[in-house]
Amino acid sequence: MDKPVFLGEYTLPKPRVDFDFKLTGMVYNFSWWFNGNKLILVLGDYIVVIGESREGLNARVYSINGRRKDLDEVLKLVEYVLGLNEDLTEFYSIALKDPILNRVPLKLRGLHVRATSPWNAVLISVCQQNASFKQGWRMLYNIYKLMGREVVVEGTRTIIPPKPLDVLEHGVNALTRARVGYRAKTIIELAKLFARKPELNTWEVSVGELEEELLSVKGVGSYTIRLVLVLSKRYYEKPPIDRWLKKLIALAYKAEGREEEVYKSFWGKWSGLAALFTTIVLDAEPLTKAIKRLVEGRIEPDPNLVSPLTLWKHL
Repeated sequence: MDKPVFLGEYTLPKPRVDFDFKLTGMVYNFSWWFNGNKLILVLGDYIVVIGESREGLNARVYSINGRRKDLDEVLKLVEYVLGLNEDLTEFYSIALKDPILNRVPLKLRGLHVRATSPWNAVLISVCQQNASFKQGWRMLYNIYKLMGREVVVEGTRTIIPPKPLDVLEHGVNALTRARVGYRAKTIIELAKLFARKPELNTWEVSVGELEEELLSVKGVGSYTIRLVLVLSKRYYEKPPIDRWLKKLIALAYKAEGREEEVYKSFWGKWSGLAALFTTIVLDAEPLTKAIKRLVEGRIEPDPNLVSPLTLWKHL
């Protein structure tokens, strides 16, 4: 088992505005990356362990392969991933008037959805195709466990997600064992694309280029691409609307037949983020239960459910 090389400890800049470290660390996460106090980020050839103290956030940087590069670049990437410079003031202002997210400014203030690499965002998004929350994240869990690389950092066994070449090396049989179903072929084709064009998996890749390249892959549609853009580029202008969200929008906004039009009109440039927060406040419950909760006004996360905010406690 590999042991990363410690490079140094650094104090991160203070967040621009509201920031809640624990909420940001726990949302849509696994136990090997967040334990309630410590957040582990895998950033290419580096692992960054982030903790919180009275002085603020500190980052301990490790090299996976022993190489060193400009650590300022690594720390800048940490700021981006955590959303330390993301100002959600306008988002909260709109949320106060929203029929679904009106309690977010009070209950979930400071939660920033962590950004991830385009390739990892692709894996997450494909696993969510036509799947429930639990099904999709179980598929992703299986992919990481079967194809990722395990390392120990600060006494914690953590996982480095598989790269495109790792997926191609393991092949369809491993994806079958991961129980991804028909998605296996799509994941293989996407792995080929990212292996052939590694520039797509950089933080600098443009929204337009990423969108165009993903569209060329069979099995990748609008929902998948929009979710990838939200998760990797913080591009919120095109909301990822699936059947689940469409039904909730139709009900909450009285917008049947005009769901996306009404949603984008209400949320503007924050539409994609609002879509993710909707899954959070309703615990990504199956549609029938989510509708019942919306009608009853139960639009706050339930800590007793397996949900986007508690996934790390269960997987």
